[in-house]
Amino acid sequence: MWYRFLSLLIVLATLTLVTPSYAADDKNANGNISPAAARALASNDYEQVALALFSAQTPADIAALTPAFERLRAKKMSPLGVISPQTLSSAPSALSDWALAGALFLKITNDQKLTNRLSSSYYNRLQKGDVLLRRTGLQGCKLWAIVPLCQFWAFMYEHSGIYYGKRLNGDVVVYESTSNGGVQFTNINTWKDRSLYVGIHRSAIDVYRIAAIFEQLVNKYGYRGQTPYNLNLANKYTDKALYCSQLVWKFYLMLGIDVDSNDPMYAAWLRLMYGNTVGNYVSANAVAPDEVGLTSKLFRVAAGWNY
Repeated sequence: MWYRFLSLLIVLATLTLVTPSYAADDKNANGNISPAAARALASNDYEQVALALFSAQTPADIAALTPAFERLRAKKMSPLGVISPQTLSSAPSALSDWALAGALFLKITNDQKLTNRLSSSYYNRLQKGDVLLRRTGLQGCKLWAIVPLCQFWAFMYEHSGIYYGKRLNGDVVVYESTSNGGVQFTNINTWKDRSLYVGIHRSAIDVYRIAAIFEQLVNKYGYRGQTPYNLNLANKYTDKALYCSQLVWKFYLMLGIDVDSNDPMYAAWLRLMYGNTVGNYVSANAVAPDEVGLTSKLFRVAAGWNY
């Protein structure tokens, strides 16, 4: 099928990880950075730089670490665009990871076909607490201002939010966290752009319980940026700052469900991309939108391109 071929091309494009245009020159970006980032850069060691990048504290850390990470990673790349076998623990482990990553590709292309279309009627039937996941365009991760570093960790989805519904002022909103304002309500129309591929996921929890816990969530984290955006992908446990899927995860923990799937297929893809140490670290300590999308604790209502 042609869409499988197109999907494969997209995955291969992701594996190559072309340096984004906003990445700074690592020789000129060592100014106002954290001590941890400075130590990693001074080490000139791939794993130390990678771990520091996925635990970045500030935009300055990201600007300084990104080009160093890409430069050092390129030295470890195989011709296939993944980390060379020497960086993986063993040949059997590498083969197993290839099998799992292939299974992830097949699952995504079977369950969430890139030919799918999402009609506006699905938005009319959203329920409070529904999880929304999205991808921007075929290549994904174009909106740096919304999703820092997603070019490194997004397989299918780059962003997530929780459908709230109508507020007292009449606005229909999504509760989400972005790097442009932290935790906040945003109008549902921001999710309806035709460049977006959106997945809608739902739990079987009673809607009245969801509504009650949702108010507790909003009271805890605010909705006008009181809780800032969390740049540290590998610190999902903090309450001081939240990234998008971390907020989703916290909400469902309050409801008694852990939607961080820690899916072995996604973890295998991370290890192939970045080696065992870095891949396992990110898989264990982060909760990426893809990990939410792969959880068995939610069921998929629909997924497709807006039209």
